[in-house]
Amino acid sequence: MKKVMIIGAGFAGLSAARRLSGRGLGLKVTLFDKKGYSDFLPLLPDCIGRGINPQFLICDIAKICRQLKINFIKEEVVSVDLESKHVFISSANYVYDYLIIASGSQTNFFSNQAAQNYAYALNNTNDAKKINEALVSNKFEHFIVCGGGYTGVEAAANLWLYFKKAGLEKKIIIVERAPSILGPLPDWMKIYAQDNLKSMGIEVLANSVIEEIEEDKVRVSARPVFEKAMLIWVPGVRTADFIQNLPVEKNPQGRIVVDEYLRVNPRCFCAGDTAFFEDKNNFLRMAVQFAINEGNQAAVNIIRSIKGLALEKFRPLDLGYIIPLANNKSCGEVFGFKAKGRLATGLHFMMCIFRLRGLSNRRGLIRNLLRHPAL
Repeated sequence: MKKVMIIGAGFAGLSAARRLSGRGLGLKVTLFDKKGYSDFLPLLPDCIGRGINPQFLICDIAKICRQLKINFIKEEVVSVDLESKHVFISSANYVYDYLIIASGSQTNFFSNQAAQNYAYALNNTNDAKKINEALVSNKFEHFIVCGGGYTGVEAAANLWLYFKKAGLEKKIIIVERAPSILGPLPDWMKIYAQDNLKSMGIEVLANSVIEEIEEDKVRVSARPVFEKAMLIWVPGVRTADFIQNLPVEKNPQGRIVVDEYLRVNPRCFCAGDTAFFEDKNNFLRMAVQFAINEGNQAAVNIIRSIKGLALEKFRPLDLGYIIPLANNKSCGEVFGFKAKGRLATGLHFMMCIFRLRGLSNRRGLIRNLLRHPAL
């Protein structure tokens, strides 16, 4: 009986688990995850402005594993030995025949202890709940979003929507270290989003950094201290701690460089945010569609390895991406075409409803969206 182990129950890990389940190969599949539930990350910012109940964005990992008839170990993986093929948790270790590392990503605080102590992250449903609780307290006047990438721009727009609905006037500022928001995206999209943010009264400070952080106080690039300030920290992500110690090639975020088959070595594959995959002289961005497809392909190649068949190259299909903004002036590219406004917003939510796990979650999300539309 071959032992196949999967680290991480996000989009990639669960996609791999589904593919491996019931293959008739007598596999013993074990899934490791430190949480008992899996978060639907694309809708986390909408929990702020659109009032989406975070409860609709989680699914029970143990229940899924029972359905798939695979083992679930609710523990954090602390290390992996690729040579001896061992996975270590705090109290035990497990030997694998094949391994899929799909542990996703986590908030990168860049060793800033003050940010860890006082800032609000937005990387799971618990983070979204904490932000909502802080907003209800109404003790902040300034809202500083550190990071002008996808999540930062979405979070700022949803803060605007929250205060618009509440009839409150608050100052929202995006702080971005780079010369512009939204990093490598096309110029037309950056301009569209920047103009949209400006129309909402959201200030963007490019070429700027957070210099000082205290409880309820933030200083940005030698400006006067923002008092009564809430700091939302979304400048980037990194991979899990155990990956930092693996003796393999990684990018600055800690993503593991994989080959055309998603392999690290003949017995270990990577998928999702953990994998750094080159395609057409570029590397794939972190995205749900790639995570799902990579998880599936990694599992397929393990099955083919067991059967003694040639492995299949991973061929990514890029359907596009949307930057959903809470005033419904979203933008993106879908199948190579530009999408703007309510059409882009609608496409975003249609895809989220399609990919959300669980019929009850989908129903709850749809009802939630109908009750809490944008203005």
